[in-house]
Amino acid sequence: MSSSPRRRSWRALLLSAVLALCPALAQAQTGTLRGTVSGGDGDAVRAAQVTVSGTRLSATTDDQGAFTLTGVPAGPHRIRASRGGYIASTQDVTIRSGEETLVAIRLEPSPVELDGVVVSASRQAERITDAPASITRIGPEVLENAVGNTFAGALREVQGLDYIQVGMTSVAINARGFNSSFNNRMLMMEDGRVSVLPENGLPVGQFTPTPKVDLAGIEVLVGPGSALYGADASSGVISLTTKDPRAFPGTTVEITGGNRNYKDVQLRHAGVVGNFGYKVAGEWQEADDWNNYLAYTNSGVRLREDSLKLPIDWDARVTRGTAALVYYAGDSRFEVTGGASQTDGVGQTNVGRNQLKDWGYNFFQAKFSSPHWYATAYRSQSTSGESFALNRFAAAQSVAANASLTADSLRLLSDWPSDGRMIAAEVQGNYRVPAFLNTAVVGGVQYRRDIVSSHRQWLTDRLTGEDVDNRQVGLYAQTTTPVSSRFDVILAARLDDHESYDRQFSPKAGLVYKPADGQSLRVTYNRAFKSPTILQTHFHIPDWTAVVSIFGNTEGFTVKNPDGTTFATYDPLVPEENQTWELGYKGILNGRLFLDVVGYYSRFENFLSPLVTIADPLGLGLVRPAGERTFAFDGAGQEIKNPAGLSPLVLTYYNLGRATLYGTDVGVNYVWNRHFNLKGTVSLMELKDVEVPENRVEATALNSPVAKWTLGAAVHDIGAFHGGATLRHVTGYQFRSGINAGKIPTFNTLDVNVGYRLPRWRSSINVGVSNLFTCRSNDPTIPDEGAECGFGVKHTEMINMPAIGSMLYVGVKVDTQ
Repeated sequence: MSSSPRRRSWRALLLSAVLALCPALAQAQTGTLRGTVSGGDGDAVRAAQVTVSGTRLSATTDDQGAFTLTGVPAGPHRIRASRGGYIASTQDVTIRSGEETLVAIRLEPSPVELDGVVVSASRQAERITDAPASITRIGPEVLENAVGNTFAGALREVQGLDYIQVGMTSVAINARGFNSSFNNRMLMMEDGRVSVLPENGLPVGQFTPTPKVDLAGIEVLVGPGSALYGADASSGVISLTTKDPRAFPGTTVEITGGNRNYKDVQLRHAGVVGNFGYKVAGEWQEADDWNNYLAYTNSGVRLREDSLKLPIDWDARVTRGTAALVYYAGDSRFEVTGGASQTDGVGQTNVGRNQLKDWGYNFFQAKFSSPHWYATAYRSQSTSGESFALNRFAAAQSVAANASLTADSLRLLSDWPSDGRMIAAEVQGNYRVPAFLNTAVVGGVQYRRDIVSSHRQWLTDRLTGEDVDNRQVGLYAQTTTPVSSRFDVILAARLDDHESYDRQFSPKAGLVYKPADGQSLRVTYNRAFKSPTILQTHFHIPDWTAVVSIFGNTEGFTVKNPDGTTFATYDPLVPEENQTWELGYKGILNGRLFLDVVGYYSRFENFLSPLVTIADPLGLGLVRPAGERTFAFDGAGQEIKNPAGLSPLVLTYYNLGRATLYGTDVGVNYVWNRHFNLKGTVSLMELKDVEVPENRVEATALNSPVAKWTLGAAVHDIGAFHGGATLRHVTGYQFRSGINAGKIPTFNTLDVNVGYRLPRWRSSINVGVSNLFTCRSNDPTIPDEGAECGFGVKHTEMINMPAIGSMLYVGVKVDTQ
């Protein structure tokens, strides 16, 4: 599609601004910063991170606590040193061109890092209290004390995040409402690469190749992130960073067992030889998941999933692993990394559930970083293996003509083979412009190409004979201008050029006021968008079942009544839009209390719906009242017929409506003393001013709790013991996404963990129990049981998925790092 003159003007303006600033980079004068980091007792602090605020300049201390930063722009700077287990320290220095500046930094012990360094909010290193967004950092000290499972369990207490436990090993994540059974509004990043499944746009999540023992940290950005990340960051960003071999050498082995036959083995080994670093990490995990069985209707025949010729395999299994080789050259770093995973289990869709069998995901990445430049290129691939759709299997089994077919033949009638490949690259630069109030500039360009094959079965490649091939380019830049010692002005913009849609412009603006060191008050505006996925545009399977056809929406549809009058029209899909204004405060009070409060106002337009029935020629009451029939016509005006020549139920995706969302997120962390801290979160939301065409309300369903909170406490280093407890509350809410409709009851859960270190053996024993004690209101999905409180009580967190109970993990870890 052609772009409007206004959008072309914005692109030209953005390009001109970036190019105009480039000469300043070449003219900038630089110096060297060299120093040491020590603890309160004077001992060297290894693996501390030293950063120069407002830049990507960072270094990690060696075994003697020493670090060196070259290429630091001349002029005044604030440097910061941090490491888990210590209070971060800042210091002002002045760098002189061509000279070396020496500095000594001392860190005081602390059980909790209140003001860590993050990069997700501005694509450059900055303090959490300075970041112009709601962001939570989960450091290695938290991940190392977690027992079993993947990284997802650490997200349970993140401010503003919906944490939805789907099974023993499976978790769904959302932020600020409008969740669905196939939610792709949260972007997942791993070591700077976009981690999504190309065929459906979902985050990689449980399919990640990265074992938890190789994670150095997680950053969670809640709220629109399109200005710096593009289409997939409409509601936020989850960014995973793995451990560097030089900062985390040694061997780690973790073995965990638990209830429901849970077993998990993780291994990591890393080292440095000369200028080269290397690491390998792997994991094998298995559990007997909870189960329930749905019933599907096909041509009047109801068939339960527990009557299938091929029984559901409720065992959740995954094997994953990665390897990396790193070359260090002063402050520069070049890395090649690869990894793969294979997963089995049960996954939910908008029209039923999938049996995942041998689902594969793999990647290969090359990455270069220096103080001022970052570049990466990578390829990822997801394959469906022998996975199949349970509802389609049930429908095929219910057809009389298929009565003699074997279970494996019915599976082949129900599979959805896929091969989704992503080829992507990014180049980013950062620098300061001394002549313009020492403005910090970060900018870059991203390229992405998605190539997806359904083996000519369920995407439009069955029509064209060619793989679906989408390309997009994104150009972004952000400036942070310290107009005074108290005020920063932040301006950012991104232009995305997608070959299937109009260009999307995502501006961002903010004003940050710093009344004192470690405190900030901010006002920001963001425009975010969500592009339709390949699934939403290229789905094409006219014979999903004998009476159901599913299509993507690139040309639009018309739905008519039997007399030929128009019942509804559906335009081709366009990107969904989200405009958000935020007012927030972040600060550390008295060196002990961290407080993060944000209020937001969001205006949504052109919601992208889940898969929805738009035509019901059988009069089943899916579109109009029971007995009233409707028929679908394609964009060319031809009535849609299935291969048997019948008018089918037609399912597709569409845009609709507007809505306004108000909300507040609060996070608190109070360090009582070096052994004890309290923390909590509160989130409130209200959906107002919903405007949708008649009979089209599903995509604007909030599908999230209007109130949720957590309250936790943690103890640290009481002798060899550490531990904690977290109480989580979720207010009940209505959920509707495709066939998954109902109420998720109010529930409260208590999680506890305790650990004991054995320094002599460089090991530890950790015990964790999720949902140890649960209170739930009346749950219609649990037969013959009403509201209940107690140990091991089950509760539901997702419609049409099993109720879950207590999860016990006991792990032993040996760590030579």
